[in-house]
Amino acid sequence: MELVVERRFLALVILFVLISPFECSSRVKRIVGGNHAAKPPEDDPVVFVNRDDRDARIYGSRDPDKGFYVFKGIRFGEPPVGRSRFQRPRAVHLNGEYNATAWGPPCPQLHKGKVVGSEDCLFLNVFTPALPDSGDGYPVLIWIHGGGFRIGAACQYEMRNLIKKHMVVVSIQYRLGSLGFLSTGTRDLPGNNGMFDMTLAVNWVKKYIGYFGGNPERIVAFGQGTGASSALMLSLSSLTKNHFSGLIAMSGTLLSNFVFDRDPMQTTKFIASSHGCPSENVTEMVRCLQELPVEKLISVDAKLSHIRMVADGFISEISALLAAGPVVEGRDDERALPNLMTDTPESVLSLGNFPKIPLLTGVVKDETGGSIAGGYRSEVDNKLKSVPDFLTRELVPSLQNTIPFFGNGSRQFIPNAFSEYLKIPEGGSLRESLTKVAEAVTDAIFNAPALLTLNYWSKKANAYFYSFDYNSTHSHGKDFLAGLPLVDAKDPSLGSTGHGDDLGFIFGQNDIFGEQLPSVPFSEKDQGVTDTFTEVISQFARTGQPGGDGPNGVLPSFSSNDNSYISITDEIRLMNNFRLCEMSLWTGDAEKLVSPSCDVLRVTSETVKKIGKETGKIVDLVSPSVDKIKKPIDALGNVGGKVVPGGFPPVAVPKIPKVPKIPLFGYF
Repeated sequence: MELVVERRFLALVILFVLISPFECSSRVKRIVGGNHAAKPPEDDPVVFVNRDDRDARIYGSRDPDKGFYVFKGIRFGEPPVGRSRFQRPRAVHLNGEYNATAWGPPCPQLHKGKVVGSEDCLFLNVFTPALPDSGDGYPVLIWIHGGGFRIGAACQYEMRNLIKKHMVVVSIQYRLGSLGFLSTGTRDLPGNNGMFDMTLAVNWVKKYIGYFGGNPERIVAFGQGTGASSALMLSLSSLTKNHFSGLIAMSGTLLSNFVFDRDPMQTTKFIASSHGCPSENVTEMVRCLQELPVEKLISVDAKLSHIRMVADGFISEISALLAAGPVVEGRDDERALPNLMTDTPESVLSLGNFPKIPLLTGVVKDETGGSIAGGYRSEVDNKLKSVPDFLTRELVPSLQNTIPFFGNGSRQFIPNAFSEYLKIPEGGSLRESLTKVAEAVTDAIFNAPALLTLNYWSKKANAYFYSFDYNSTHSHGKDFLAGLPLVDAKDPSLGSTGHGDDLGFIFGQNDIFGEQLPSVPFSEKDQGVTDTFTEVISQFARTGQPGGDGPNGVLPSFSSNDNSYISITDEIRLMNNFRLCEMSLWTGDAEKLVSPSCDVLRVTSETVKKIGKETGKIVDLVSPSVDKIKKPIDALGNVGGKVVPGGFPPVAVPKIPKVPKIPLFGYF
């Protein structure tokens, strides 16, 4: 009996020896960029990863001219499809063999009138000047693209200018529109899934970037527009707040009006009803929406955006969140899971509930001018001609609604000062009027939220403010952000530097599928702007202080006493009093308005005292009858009982009762 057992054991050993070489030598294949991985060229770079009992080999490519390395389309999250649609993403760990030489597909979105992209889109790209050596590694920038949470892709942004500054850059993708942000505020659909995609990508970077030459202790979140707002939100999340050494926010902050969906249930019910899905039972609604073709979801997202634009006019197109977006979830999601945003941004900033890390934020000098005098010219001209005192009685109250109020009872709005601020000379031209409109819109939508954010951030950590003041002849924003109303309406012939035009001085341009666009011819001065701007960014990422001329080679941090800032052209200039009087006007800082610097606005201490006494320190602006309540949109596209052109077929809806007068400031 023992002889039989020994023979059987010997046979098993021989069988194992014969089989194991073949089993051990077989490669574990991974799908990257949405396609089966092809065999990479033999001379391209390879990254070896050994972590958590997993081994991985990632093949990238070398830029033939610049000498840096690119690893494209690395999957960081499981495909959010089927029953995983509208759910938080699940992490993918590096394991096996990857051919990271092809871009991942963009997330589903409307592009040139067609729905493009794939739901299987949770990929990131790593750009590095060199693979790991004995040093600590290079500073790491995590790039978050903008686009109103509806459009854009990571592969649009080519990183050679930043890599020249010895940086590692990671560009990430996240779900857009309804797929990323639909919310009912309940356990079945809490929302913010696009933001959780970002947190998953950030955790991937923290875990693996050291293998690609980056320093995991020197990670800076970096974004533009809604991408900038997202970077700031990530710094507040319990899932990622300890991962960053700094933040860079271009033309967007936590307080920007285009960030949060203040009525997510309305958005969700519209989306559900438009598809014939139940809207009262959330569980059934989610199941119904999970079974729809992605093209239908994106098409209805686009319809909702169109309806909101038509209903509310050009101010809404420029400033508002037009479809599903991030929400403030509260502290309990009824699932014992950590939420992303548990409090309003006003509370977060006023209470100092943000990390003590440096912030670099800024604006473009004429964010909205090219659009106001371009695609919105006719609408604004008609308003100026048909509405008496349009600037002070309609425009300013509408814009005041976009600026947050912190509820401390100290903000005073001075009606006469706004009249002086927007005064047009007798017999002034249409161009002068359009310039005044653009000035007011840019101040309210971009400049004031940036200054308010800096006022609070600088009380706890170093903060730096810049204004991109270069007179660019290139409309880069129309390439990077095509589909965003603000840039689509811009008239390039006006030559103003508007929203997104600064992007072309940092990044090379690809289309939404990663194909390189024809390069824009740069003058020697243009190249000087690129060198200056990328130096500011790289020094901030490296040291927490932007580089430039100043004491000890660094620039002074922001001070709310004098609104200090950096003016960026082909050189850096240290400046004070960034639109000091205008910002004091929009933010209700009466103390600065009565200073000699603001004499032009004709505000006196007596006026401030009188208005404060009469109104309890909160001074209404000009037109207290302006209605701040959002007009409800039914499933057929009617807004407040009114049929919107270009929406859905008309249907009878009840008339909305008149609402009481309410203050003209704060979020709704």
